[in-house]
Amino acid sequence: MKKDLEYLTCSGVRTHNLKNINLKIPLKKWISITGVSGSGKSSFAFDTIYSESQRRFLETLGTYERQFLQGLPQGEFEDIENIPAAIALKQSNKTGDPRSVIATASDVAEPLRTLFISLMEPSCTTCGSPVKMSKAEELTQFLSDPDRKKSNENFLISVPFVIMNKKVAQDLLVEGYSRILIEKNIFLIEEFLSNIKNHVFPLNIEIVLDRISSTLEISEIENRVETIWSQVKFSPKFSFINLNKLDKSNVISQFIKNYHVQPFCNKCQSQTNIIQSKDLDWQSVLGACKACNGLGNIPVLDENKIIPNQKLSLNSGAIKPWTSDTFSWMQEELLRACKKRGVKIQDSYESLSKETKEWIWKGEPSNNKKQKNDFVSINEFFDVLEQEKYKSTSRILLAKYRKYILCPECEGARIGKSGKNAICFGKTYYNIFQSEIKDTFDWLIKLKKEKKFEKLIDSIPEIYNEALKKITLLNKLGLGSAQLFRRCKTLSGGEYQRVLLTRVIGNGLTDALYVLDEPSIGLGKNEIPTLISCIQELRDLGNTIIMVEHDKDLISASDEIFEFGPGGGNEGGNLLPIINKTPASFKTKFNIENNQVTKKEIKNERIFNSDESIYLKNFNALNCNSVNLEILLKKLNVLTGPSGAGKSTIIHFGLESALEKLNSHNSTSNNIADYDSKIGTWENLIAPKDFFSGTDLISVEQKALHRTSSSVPATILGLMDLLRKNFATTKEAKSLGFNLSDFSFNGSGSCDTCNGKGIIQEDLFFLGEVEKTCPECNGTRYRNDVLQVKWLGKNIYEWLSTSLYECKIKLGKLPGFGKPIALCCQLGLGHIPLGMPTTSMSGGEAQRLRICAALSKSSKKIFCILDEPTRGLSEKDIGDLLESLIQLCSEGHTFVIVEHHELFQNHAHHLIKVGPGSGAQGGKIVERLLSIAK
Repeated sequence: MKKDLEYLTCSGVRTHNLKNINLKIPLKKWISITGVSGSGKSSFAFDTIYSESQRRFLETLGTYERQFLQGLPQGEFEDIENIPAAIALKQSNKTGDPRSVIATASDVAEPLRTLFISLMEPSCTTCGSPVKMSKAEELTQFLSDPDRKKSNENFLISVPFVIMNKKVAQDLLVEGYSRILIEKNIFLIEEFLSNIKNHVFPLNIEIVLDRISSTLEISEIENRVETIWSQVKFSPKFSFINLNKLDKSNVISQFIKNYHVQPFCNKCQSQTNIIQSKDLDWQSVLGACKACNGLGNIPVLDENKIIPNQKLSLNSGAIKPWTSDTFSWMQEELLRACKKRGVKIQDSYESLSKETKEWIWKGEPSNNKKQKNDFVSINEFFDVLEQEKYKSTSRILLAKYRKYILCPECEGARIGKSGKNAICFGKTYYNIFQSEIKDTFDWLIKLKKEKKFEKLIDSIPEIYNEALKKITLLNKLGLGSAQLFRRCKTLSGGEYQRVLLTRVIGNGLTDALYVLDEPSIGLGKNEIPTLISCIQELRDLGNTIIMVEHDKDLISASDEIFEFGPGGGNEGGNLLPIINKTPASFKTKFNIENNQVTKKEIKNERIFNSDESIYLKNFNALNCNSVNLEILLKKLNVLTGPSGAGKSTIIHFGLESALEKLNSHNSTSNNIADYDSKIGTWENLIAPKDFFSGTDLISVEQKALHRTSSSVPATILGLMDLLRKNFATTKEAKSLGFNLSDFSFNGSGSCDTCNGKGIIQEDLFFLGEVEKTCPECNGTRYRNDVLQVKWLGKNIYEWLSTSLYECKIKLGKLPGFGKPIALCCQLGLGHIPLGMPTTSMSGGEAQRLRICAALSKSSKKIFCILDEPTRGLSEKDIGDLLESLIQLCSEGHTFVIVEHHELFQNHAHHLIKVGPGSGAQGGKIVERLLSIAK
């Protein structure tokens, strides 16, 4: 019995394509699950193990919560025993929240803030200078000095004050004060009021708080000083106290010193407030910058989006928002106003005078109201939209024609002025979050070695160790070149997963089950060992790791390996034997011998003319400075280099943006960067003449497709319309009066309960949103009467549930079906059903699906940009993909790929190495190799 408790036991697992799997998984070990695409890896790890653990947790909730959870998707199995509480770290759970940054996602922001505020000197919120504050013990110690006790000295304690008028003096009397000092002379307040006509206001005085003799007992002195101190400290009227010595006649004989009870800034020469923890919290209303609300940037109108083509005239629709039918009347009003003013509406916008452009944007000047209402200016138009932000259409329009710029108030620091002034050990607080993580790591190490901080750090070791551990992990996991303020939505799936891995390792949770989804994504071979050590550390805390992975080194380092296969879809779902820790999926069918290549280093910046290559000159963005990039046409171009070296920046901010600008505006240069829209600057782009007349540009980032539940391969490949036409022409459909729309899950054929989604989302507030299968259509998306109609023996749902392999056999010879389905099978997508939502696909699958769609829909050659297409692929699948891409290049297509896999690097026609390091040490093309086939 004891031995059974050491295993997670699964019996009869039949989720999706799994074929009655029986498996005993050792607990507190690192388990790798591998296999070809579609073999059942994720079905077992996520859809069975994690799903069942989540379901059992949700069953512990109250009756109210459980009523919403009926119909939650779960795996199909006979029994699962001894399952720990599970945490899934997926690539797809990346947040789009602009407030979510690496610092918050990794839970390092809080310990860093606490550490910083604990170590920094008390500082002025206005200027950041150290403040002066006295302690009550200092005054007590002075008054109770033994030498003074012998000499029987008396002291007067007072606070400076300004009397503005008679009423203020009367209020002092009411508040209990009896004496005041005027030019070192003591007066009763009643006496002062009786002679008030002899004084000129405002009048600087001092309020007498107490007279203390040094002969008093120490306990008495302590009590009286504490009373005085509290009276001043918690009063908004006072800031410091003055200590004066009295002679035997109780007349002030000497000013001793002043004690700053409230914080006092020597630089500002005034009472101030101290920077506190709340001032450093950009997530709080108290600490966030008031201009950007803690986001670090603000939205402004983007002239390049509002007037994208300045060569157009006003008459031709230069102002893009007014070209729609809804706002065309504004265009007409503007043209009428232009005619009255004498503006030539046939001239291009760029040729108009500066005054005319300002008039179009701002309207008539405030001193000229004659034509104020003749037309709506551009600024007035967007001001109205701003007032109507409660409407979704207004919000969409505002987002469409805006860009985000660095907040001018906080300059990206996210915190208010007080927080920006916070300095500790030579670094401001926001510098720590805006610097590269490896620089923050160095700062923490140096902090520990500094003698003046030794005692303070020893008093809060837990806080320092937590901050150092998480920063160390982020640095080790290949994120050292990123900043703590970097938004999570800009991270790749693998990077975000490693941020979450930092959080869970740093929090020290034990006896849990972690399900990881390809954590190696985005890492080069030399960065894998650090990832291995981190996963081993997580396991050594007493946790069980189940990892879906394809990387050989990562899999070989795990304690146990399970492989599913042998194929994908219906051909997969079996548990395969592992011999010598070498899964069958490690072997590739790629014909290496027929593709042997030798490498020739290219030293010149450009080697081909404009008919054979595309040349981007002097590109700048983020960490890339003055980069010159040449892409060879009809070739496989591969960019490689360390994580964070600038590969994706060069491709997306440079090459892709430059080609789009050339295509849409016929512009070969750009001198205005817009990082929010992923646009850098470049001096020139040289491309073949009429390049776009014979070429389609396809850019497939890691997001790949606009992923929604209604986006499926059938719609992306254009096969859905063919299916609907074939169903609509059947006798059954005609007899029931069905048309094309009835066979669309987005049209009239959709289920009334779930509106064709197949699922229903429930918002459980503190538990977030959960999805459950629609109880009406049982996930089919369609009305029941629509499902009665069959074509070639299957209803519309059954065809959408059919894999592309099977569709190739049954539909491949029918008009319109053959080419896209054959391409999908060629690129390793045969296991995917026609109706599989793109939200369920890996990034690599979604990228390849888009390639197939482009190739099947267009007769032009494609220029395709891919970002790590090997994600989610085994070695066998990678070999098949590489062979297909090389074949497509021979047909005249061009591919530009960001990739780490060695097979792609070895067999690329043109290999571009970016580096030499990450972050500030990257951003350069360090080597170019041209492959020459033997």
